[in-house]
Amino acid sequence: MVTIRFARHYRAVHITNEIGGYIIGGIASFMNQLYEGREEDTGFIHMYDPAAIPDLAAELYPGDRDLAAIPLTETDRLASLSFDAAVIHYYGLSFVLDESILQGRPLIYVVHSVPTTEPFALEAPFGDNADVQTQFERCLFRANAIVCVSLAEADKLATLYPDMQPKIRVISNGMSFSNTGELVRDIRCERKVFGFLGRMDYRKGLLDCVKSFRDVDGELRVACGREDPQHLSEILLYREAAGLTEKVKFYGWCQGARKQSFLQSLDALIVPSLYEPFGYVVLEAMDVGVPILCSKRGGIAEIVGNYRFQFDPYEKGALEAAIRDFQEADEDVLREELSGLQRRKPYFTSERMRKAYGDLVKEVTAGTQ
Repeated sequence: MVTIRFARHYRAVHITNEIGGYIIGGIASFMNQLYEGREEDTGFIHMYDPAAIPDLAAELYPGDRDLAAIPLTETDRLASLSFDAAVIHYYGLSFVLDESILQGRPLIYVVHSVPTTEPFALEAPFGDNADVQTQFERCLFRANAIVCVSLAEADKLATLYPDMQPKIRVISNGMSFSNTGELVRDIRCERKVFGFLGRMDYRKGLLDCVKSFRDVDGELRVACGREDPQHLSEILLYREAAGLTEKVKFYGWCQGARKQSFLQSLDALIVPSLYEPFGYVVLEAMDVGVPILCSKRGGIAEIVGNYRFQFDPYEKGALEAAIRDFQEADEDVLREELSGLQRRKPYFTSERMRKAYGDLVKEVTAGTQ
């Protein structure tokens, strides 16, 4: 175990498998925002696989205090830490819910994504992933409170587990915007450069997005990781077979300044998710004033509100129609749509998010000290 100015006691500890530069999926952006303005009585514990990360690098963490890194081979070390409540952020860490560790203390489980297949069937929402279901349910049943990151995700969870409804709270994700006012950049006359930014996961809708560019006058720039090599191979094979190698280009994973540069190079960012629990990438695009063409499935609709350039990813031709609508829209119409997006930023600030988590910790720990 490695500690970085980790206090003797915390009111709450956030237990996660992603933070700072240690990114696996989409939780790291959230954790960094939560850490950035944390209260002094809040600690963060990074559970990591020593086989995948043999050497920790302190500079990859988001700060220089209130941090502990514990390898999965030393989970028992958690029992020696002093805290009033635990907040767990990933069902794959359900093994930390042993009472030798929690010792009866309150638990908050943050459901960043209900891990069903997409689409899912009510009779078998997890498909063949029995282990995932077992781990997920262990977190649900032990939790004193369950946080969902959008109303859509809360509705999905309550549909699958109606008995959990009294525990469910909705706390939207947030971020520290670099520009708190309205930021509407210059609108280009020709709008032909589009981008995709996200994990390599079939639920992100990238394959269908690539297919749509057979009929689109434009270029698609893809910034993604290699989380699912098989799905990536499927996309690359399709791109080659369809003769799209000049229209669909891959840029690798982007973060930090490189991500900002990537977003600013686009006429619009496409978020084609089959279902999106929240959609941090939408906030990131709003922060730099980049237009968005987005799926209306899941939590994104709660971010963008009554925004014109939304589409149903399950509707044939809907993405292509949204792209054409964006390309042909009058400049004044585009400016008004983008201004509307900018006016929604105050609802999704990191300050609001952190306060909501702080209030929930106080609620679950009331009377336990």
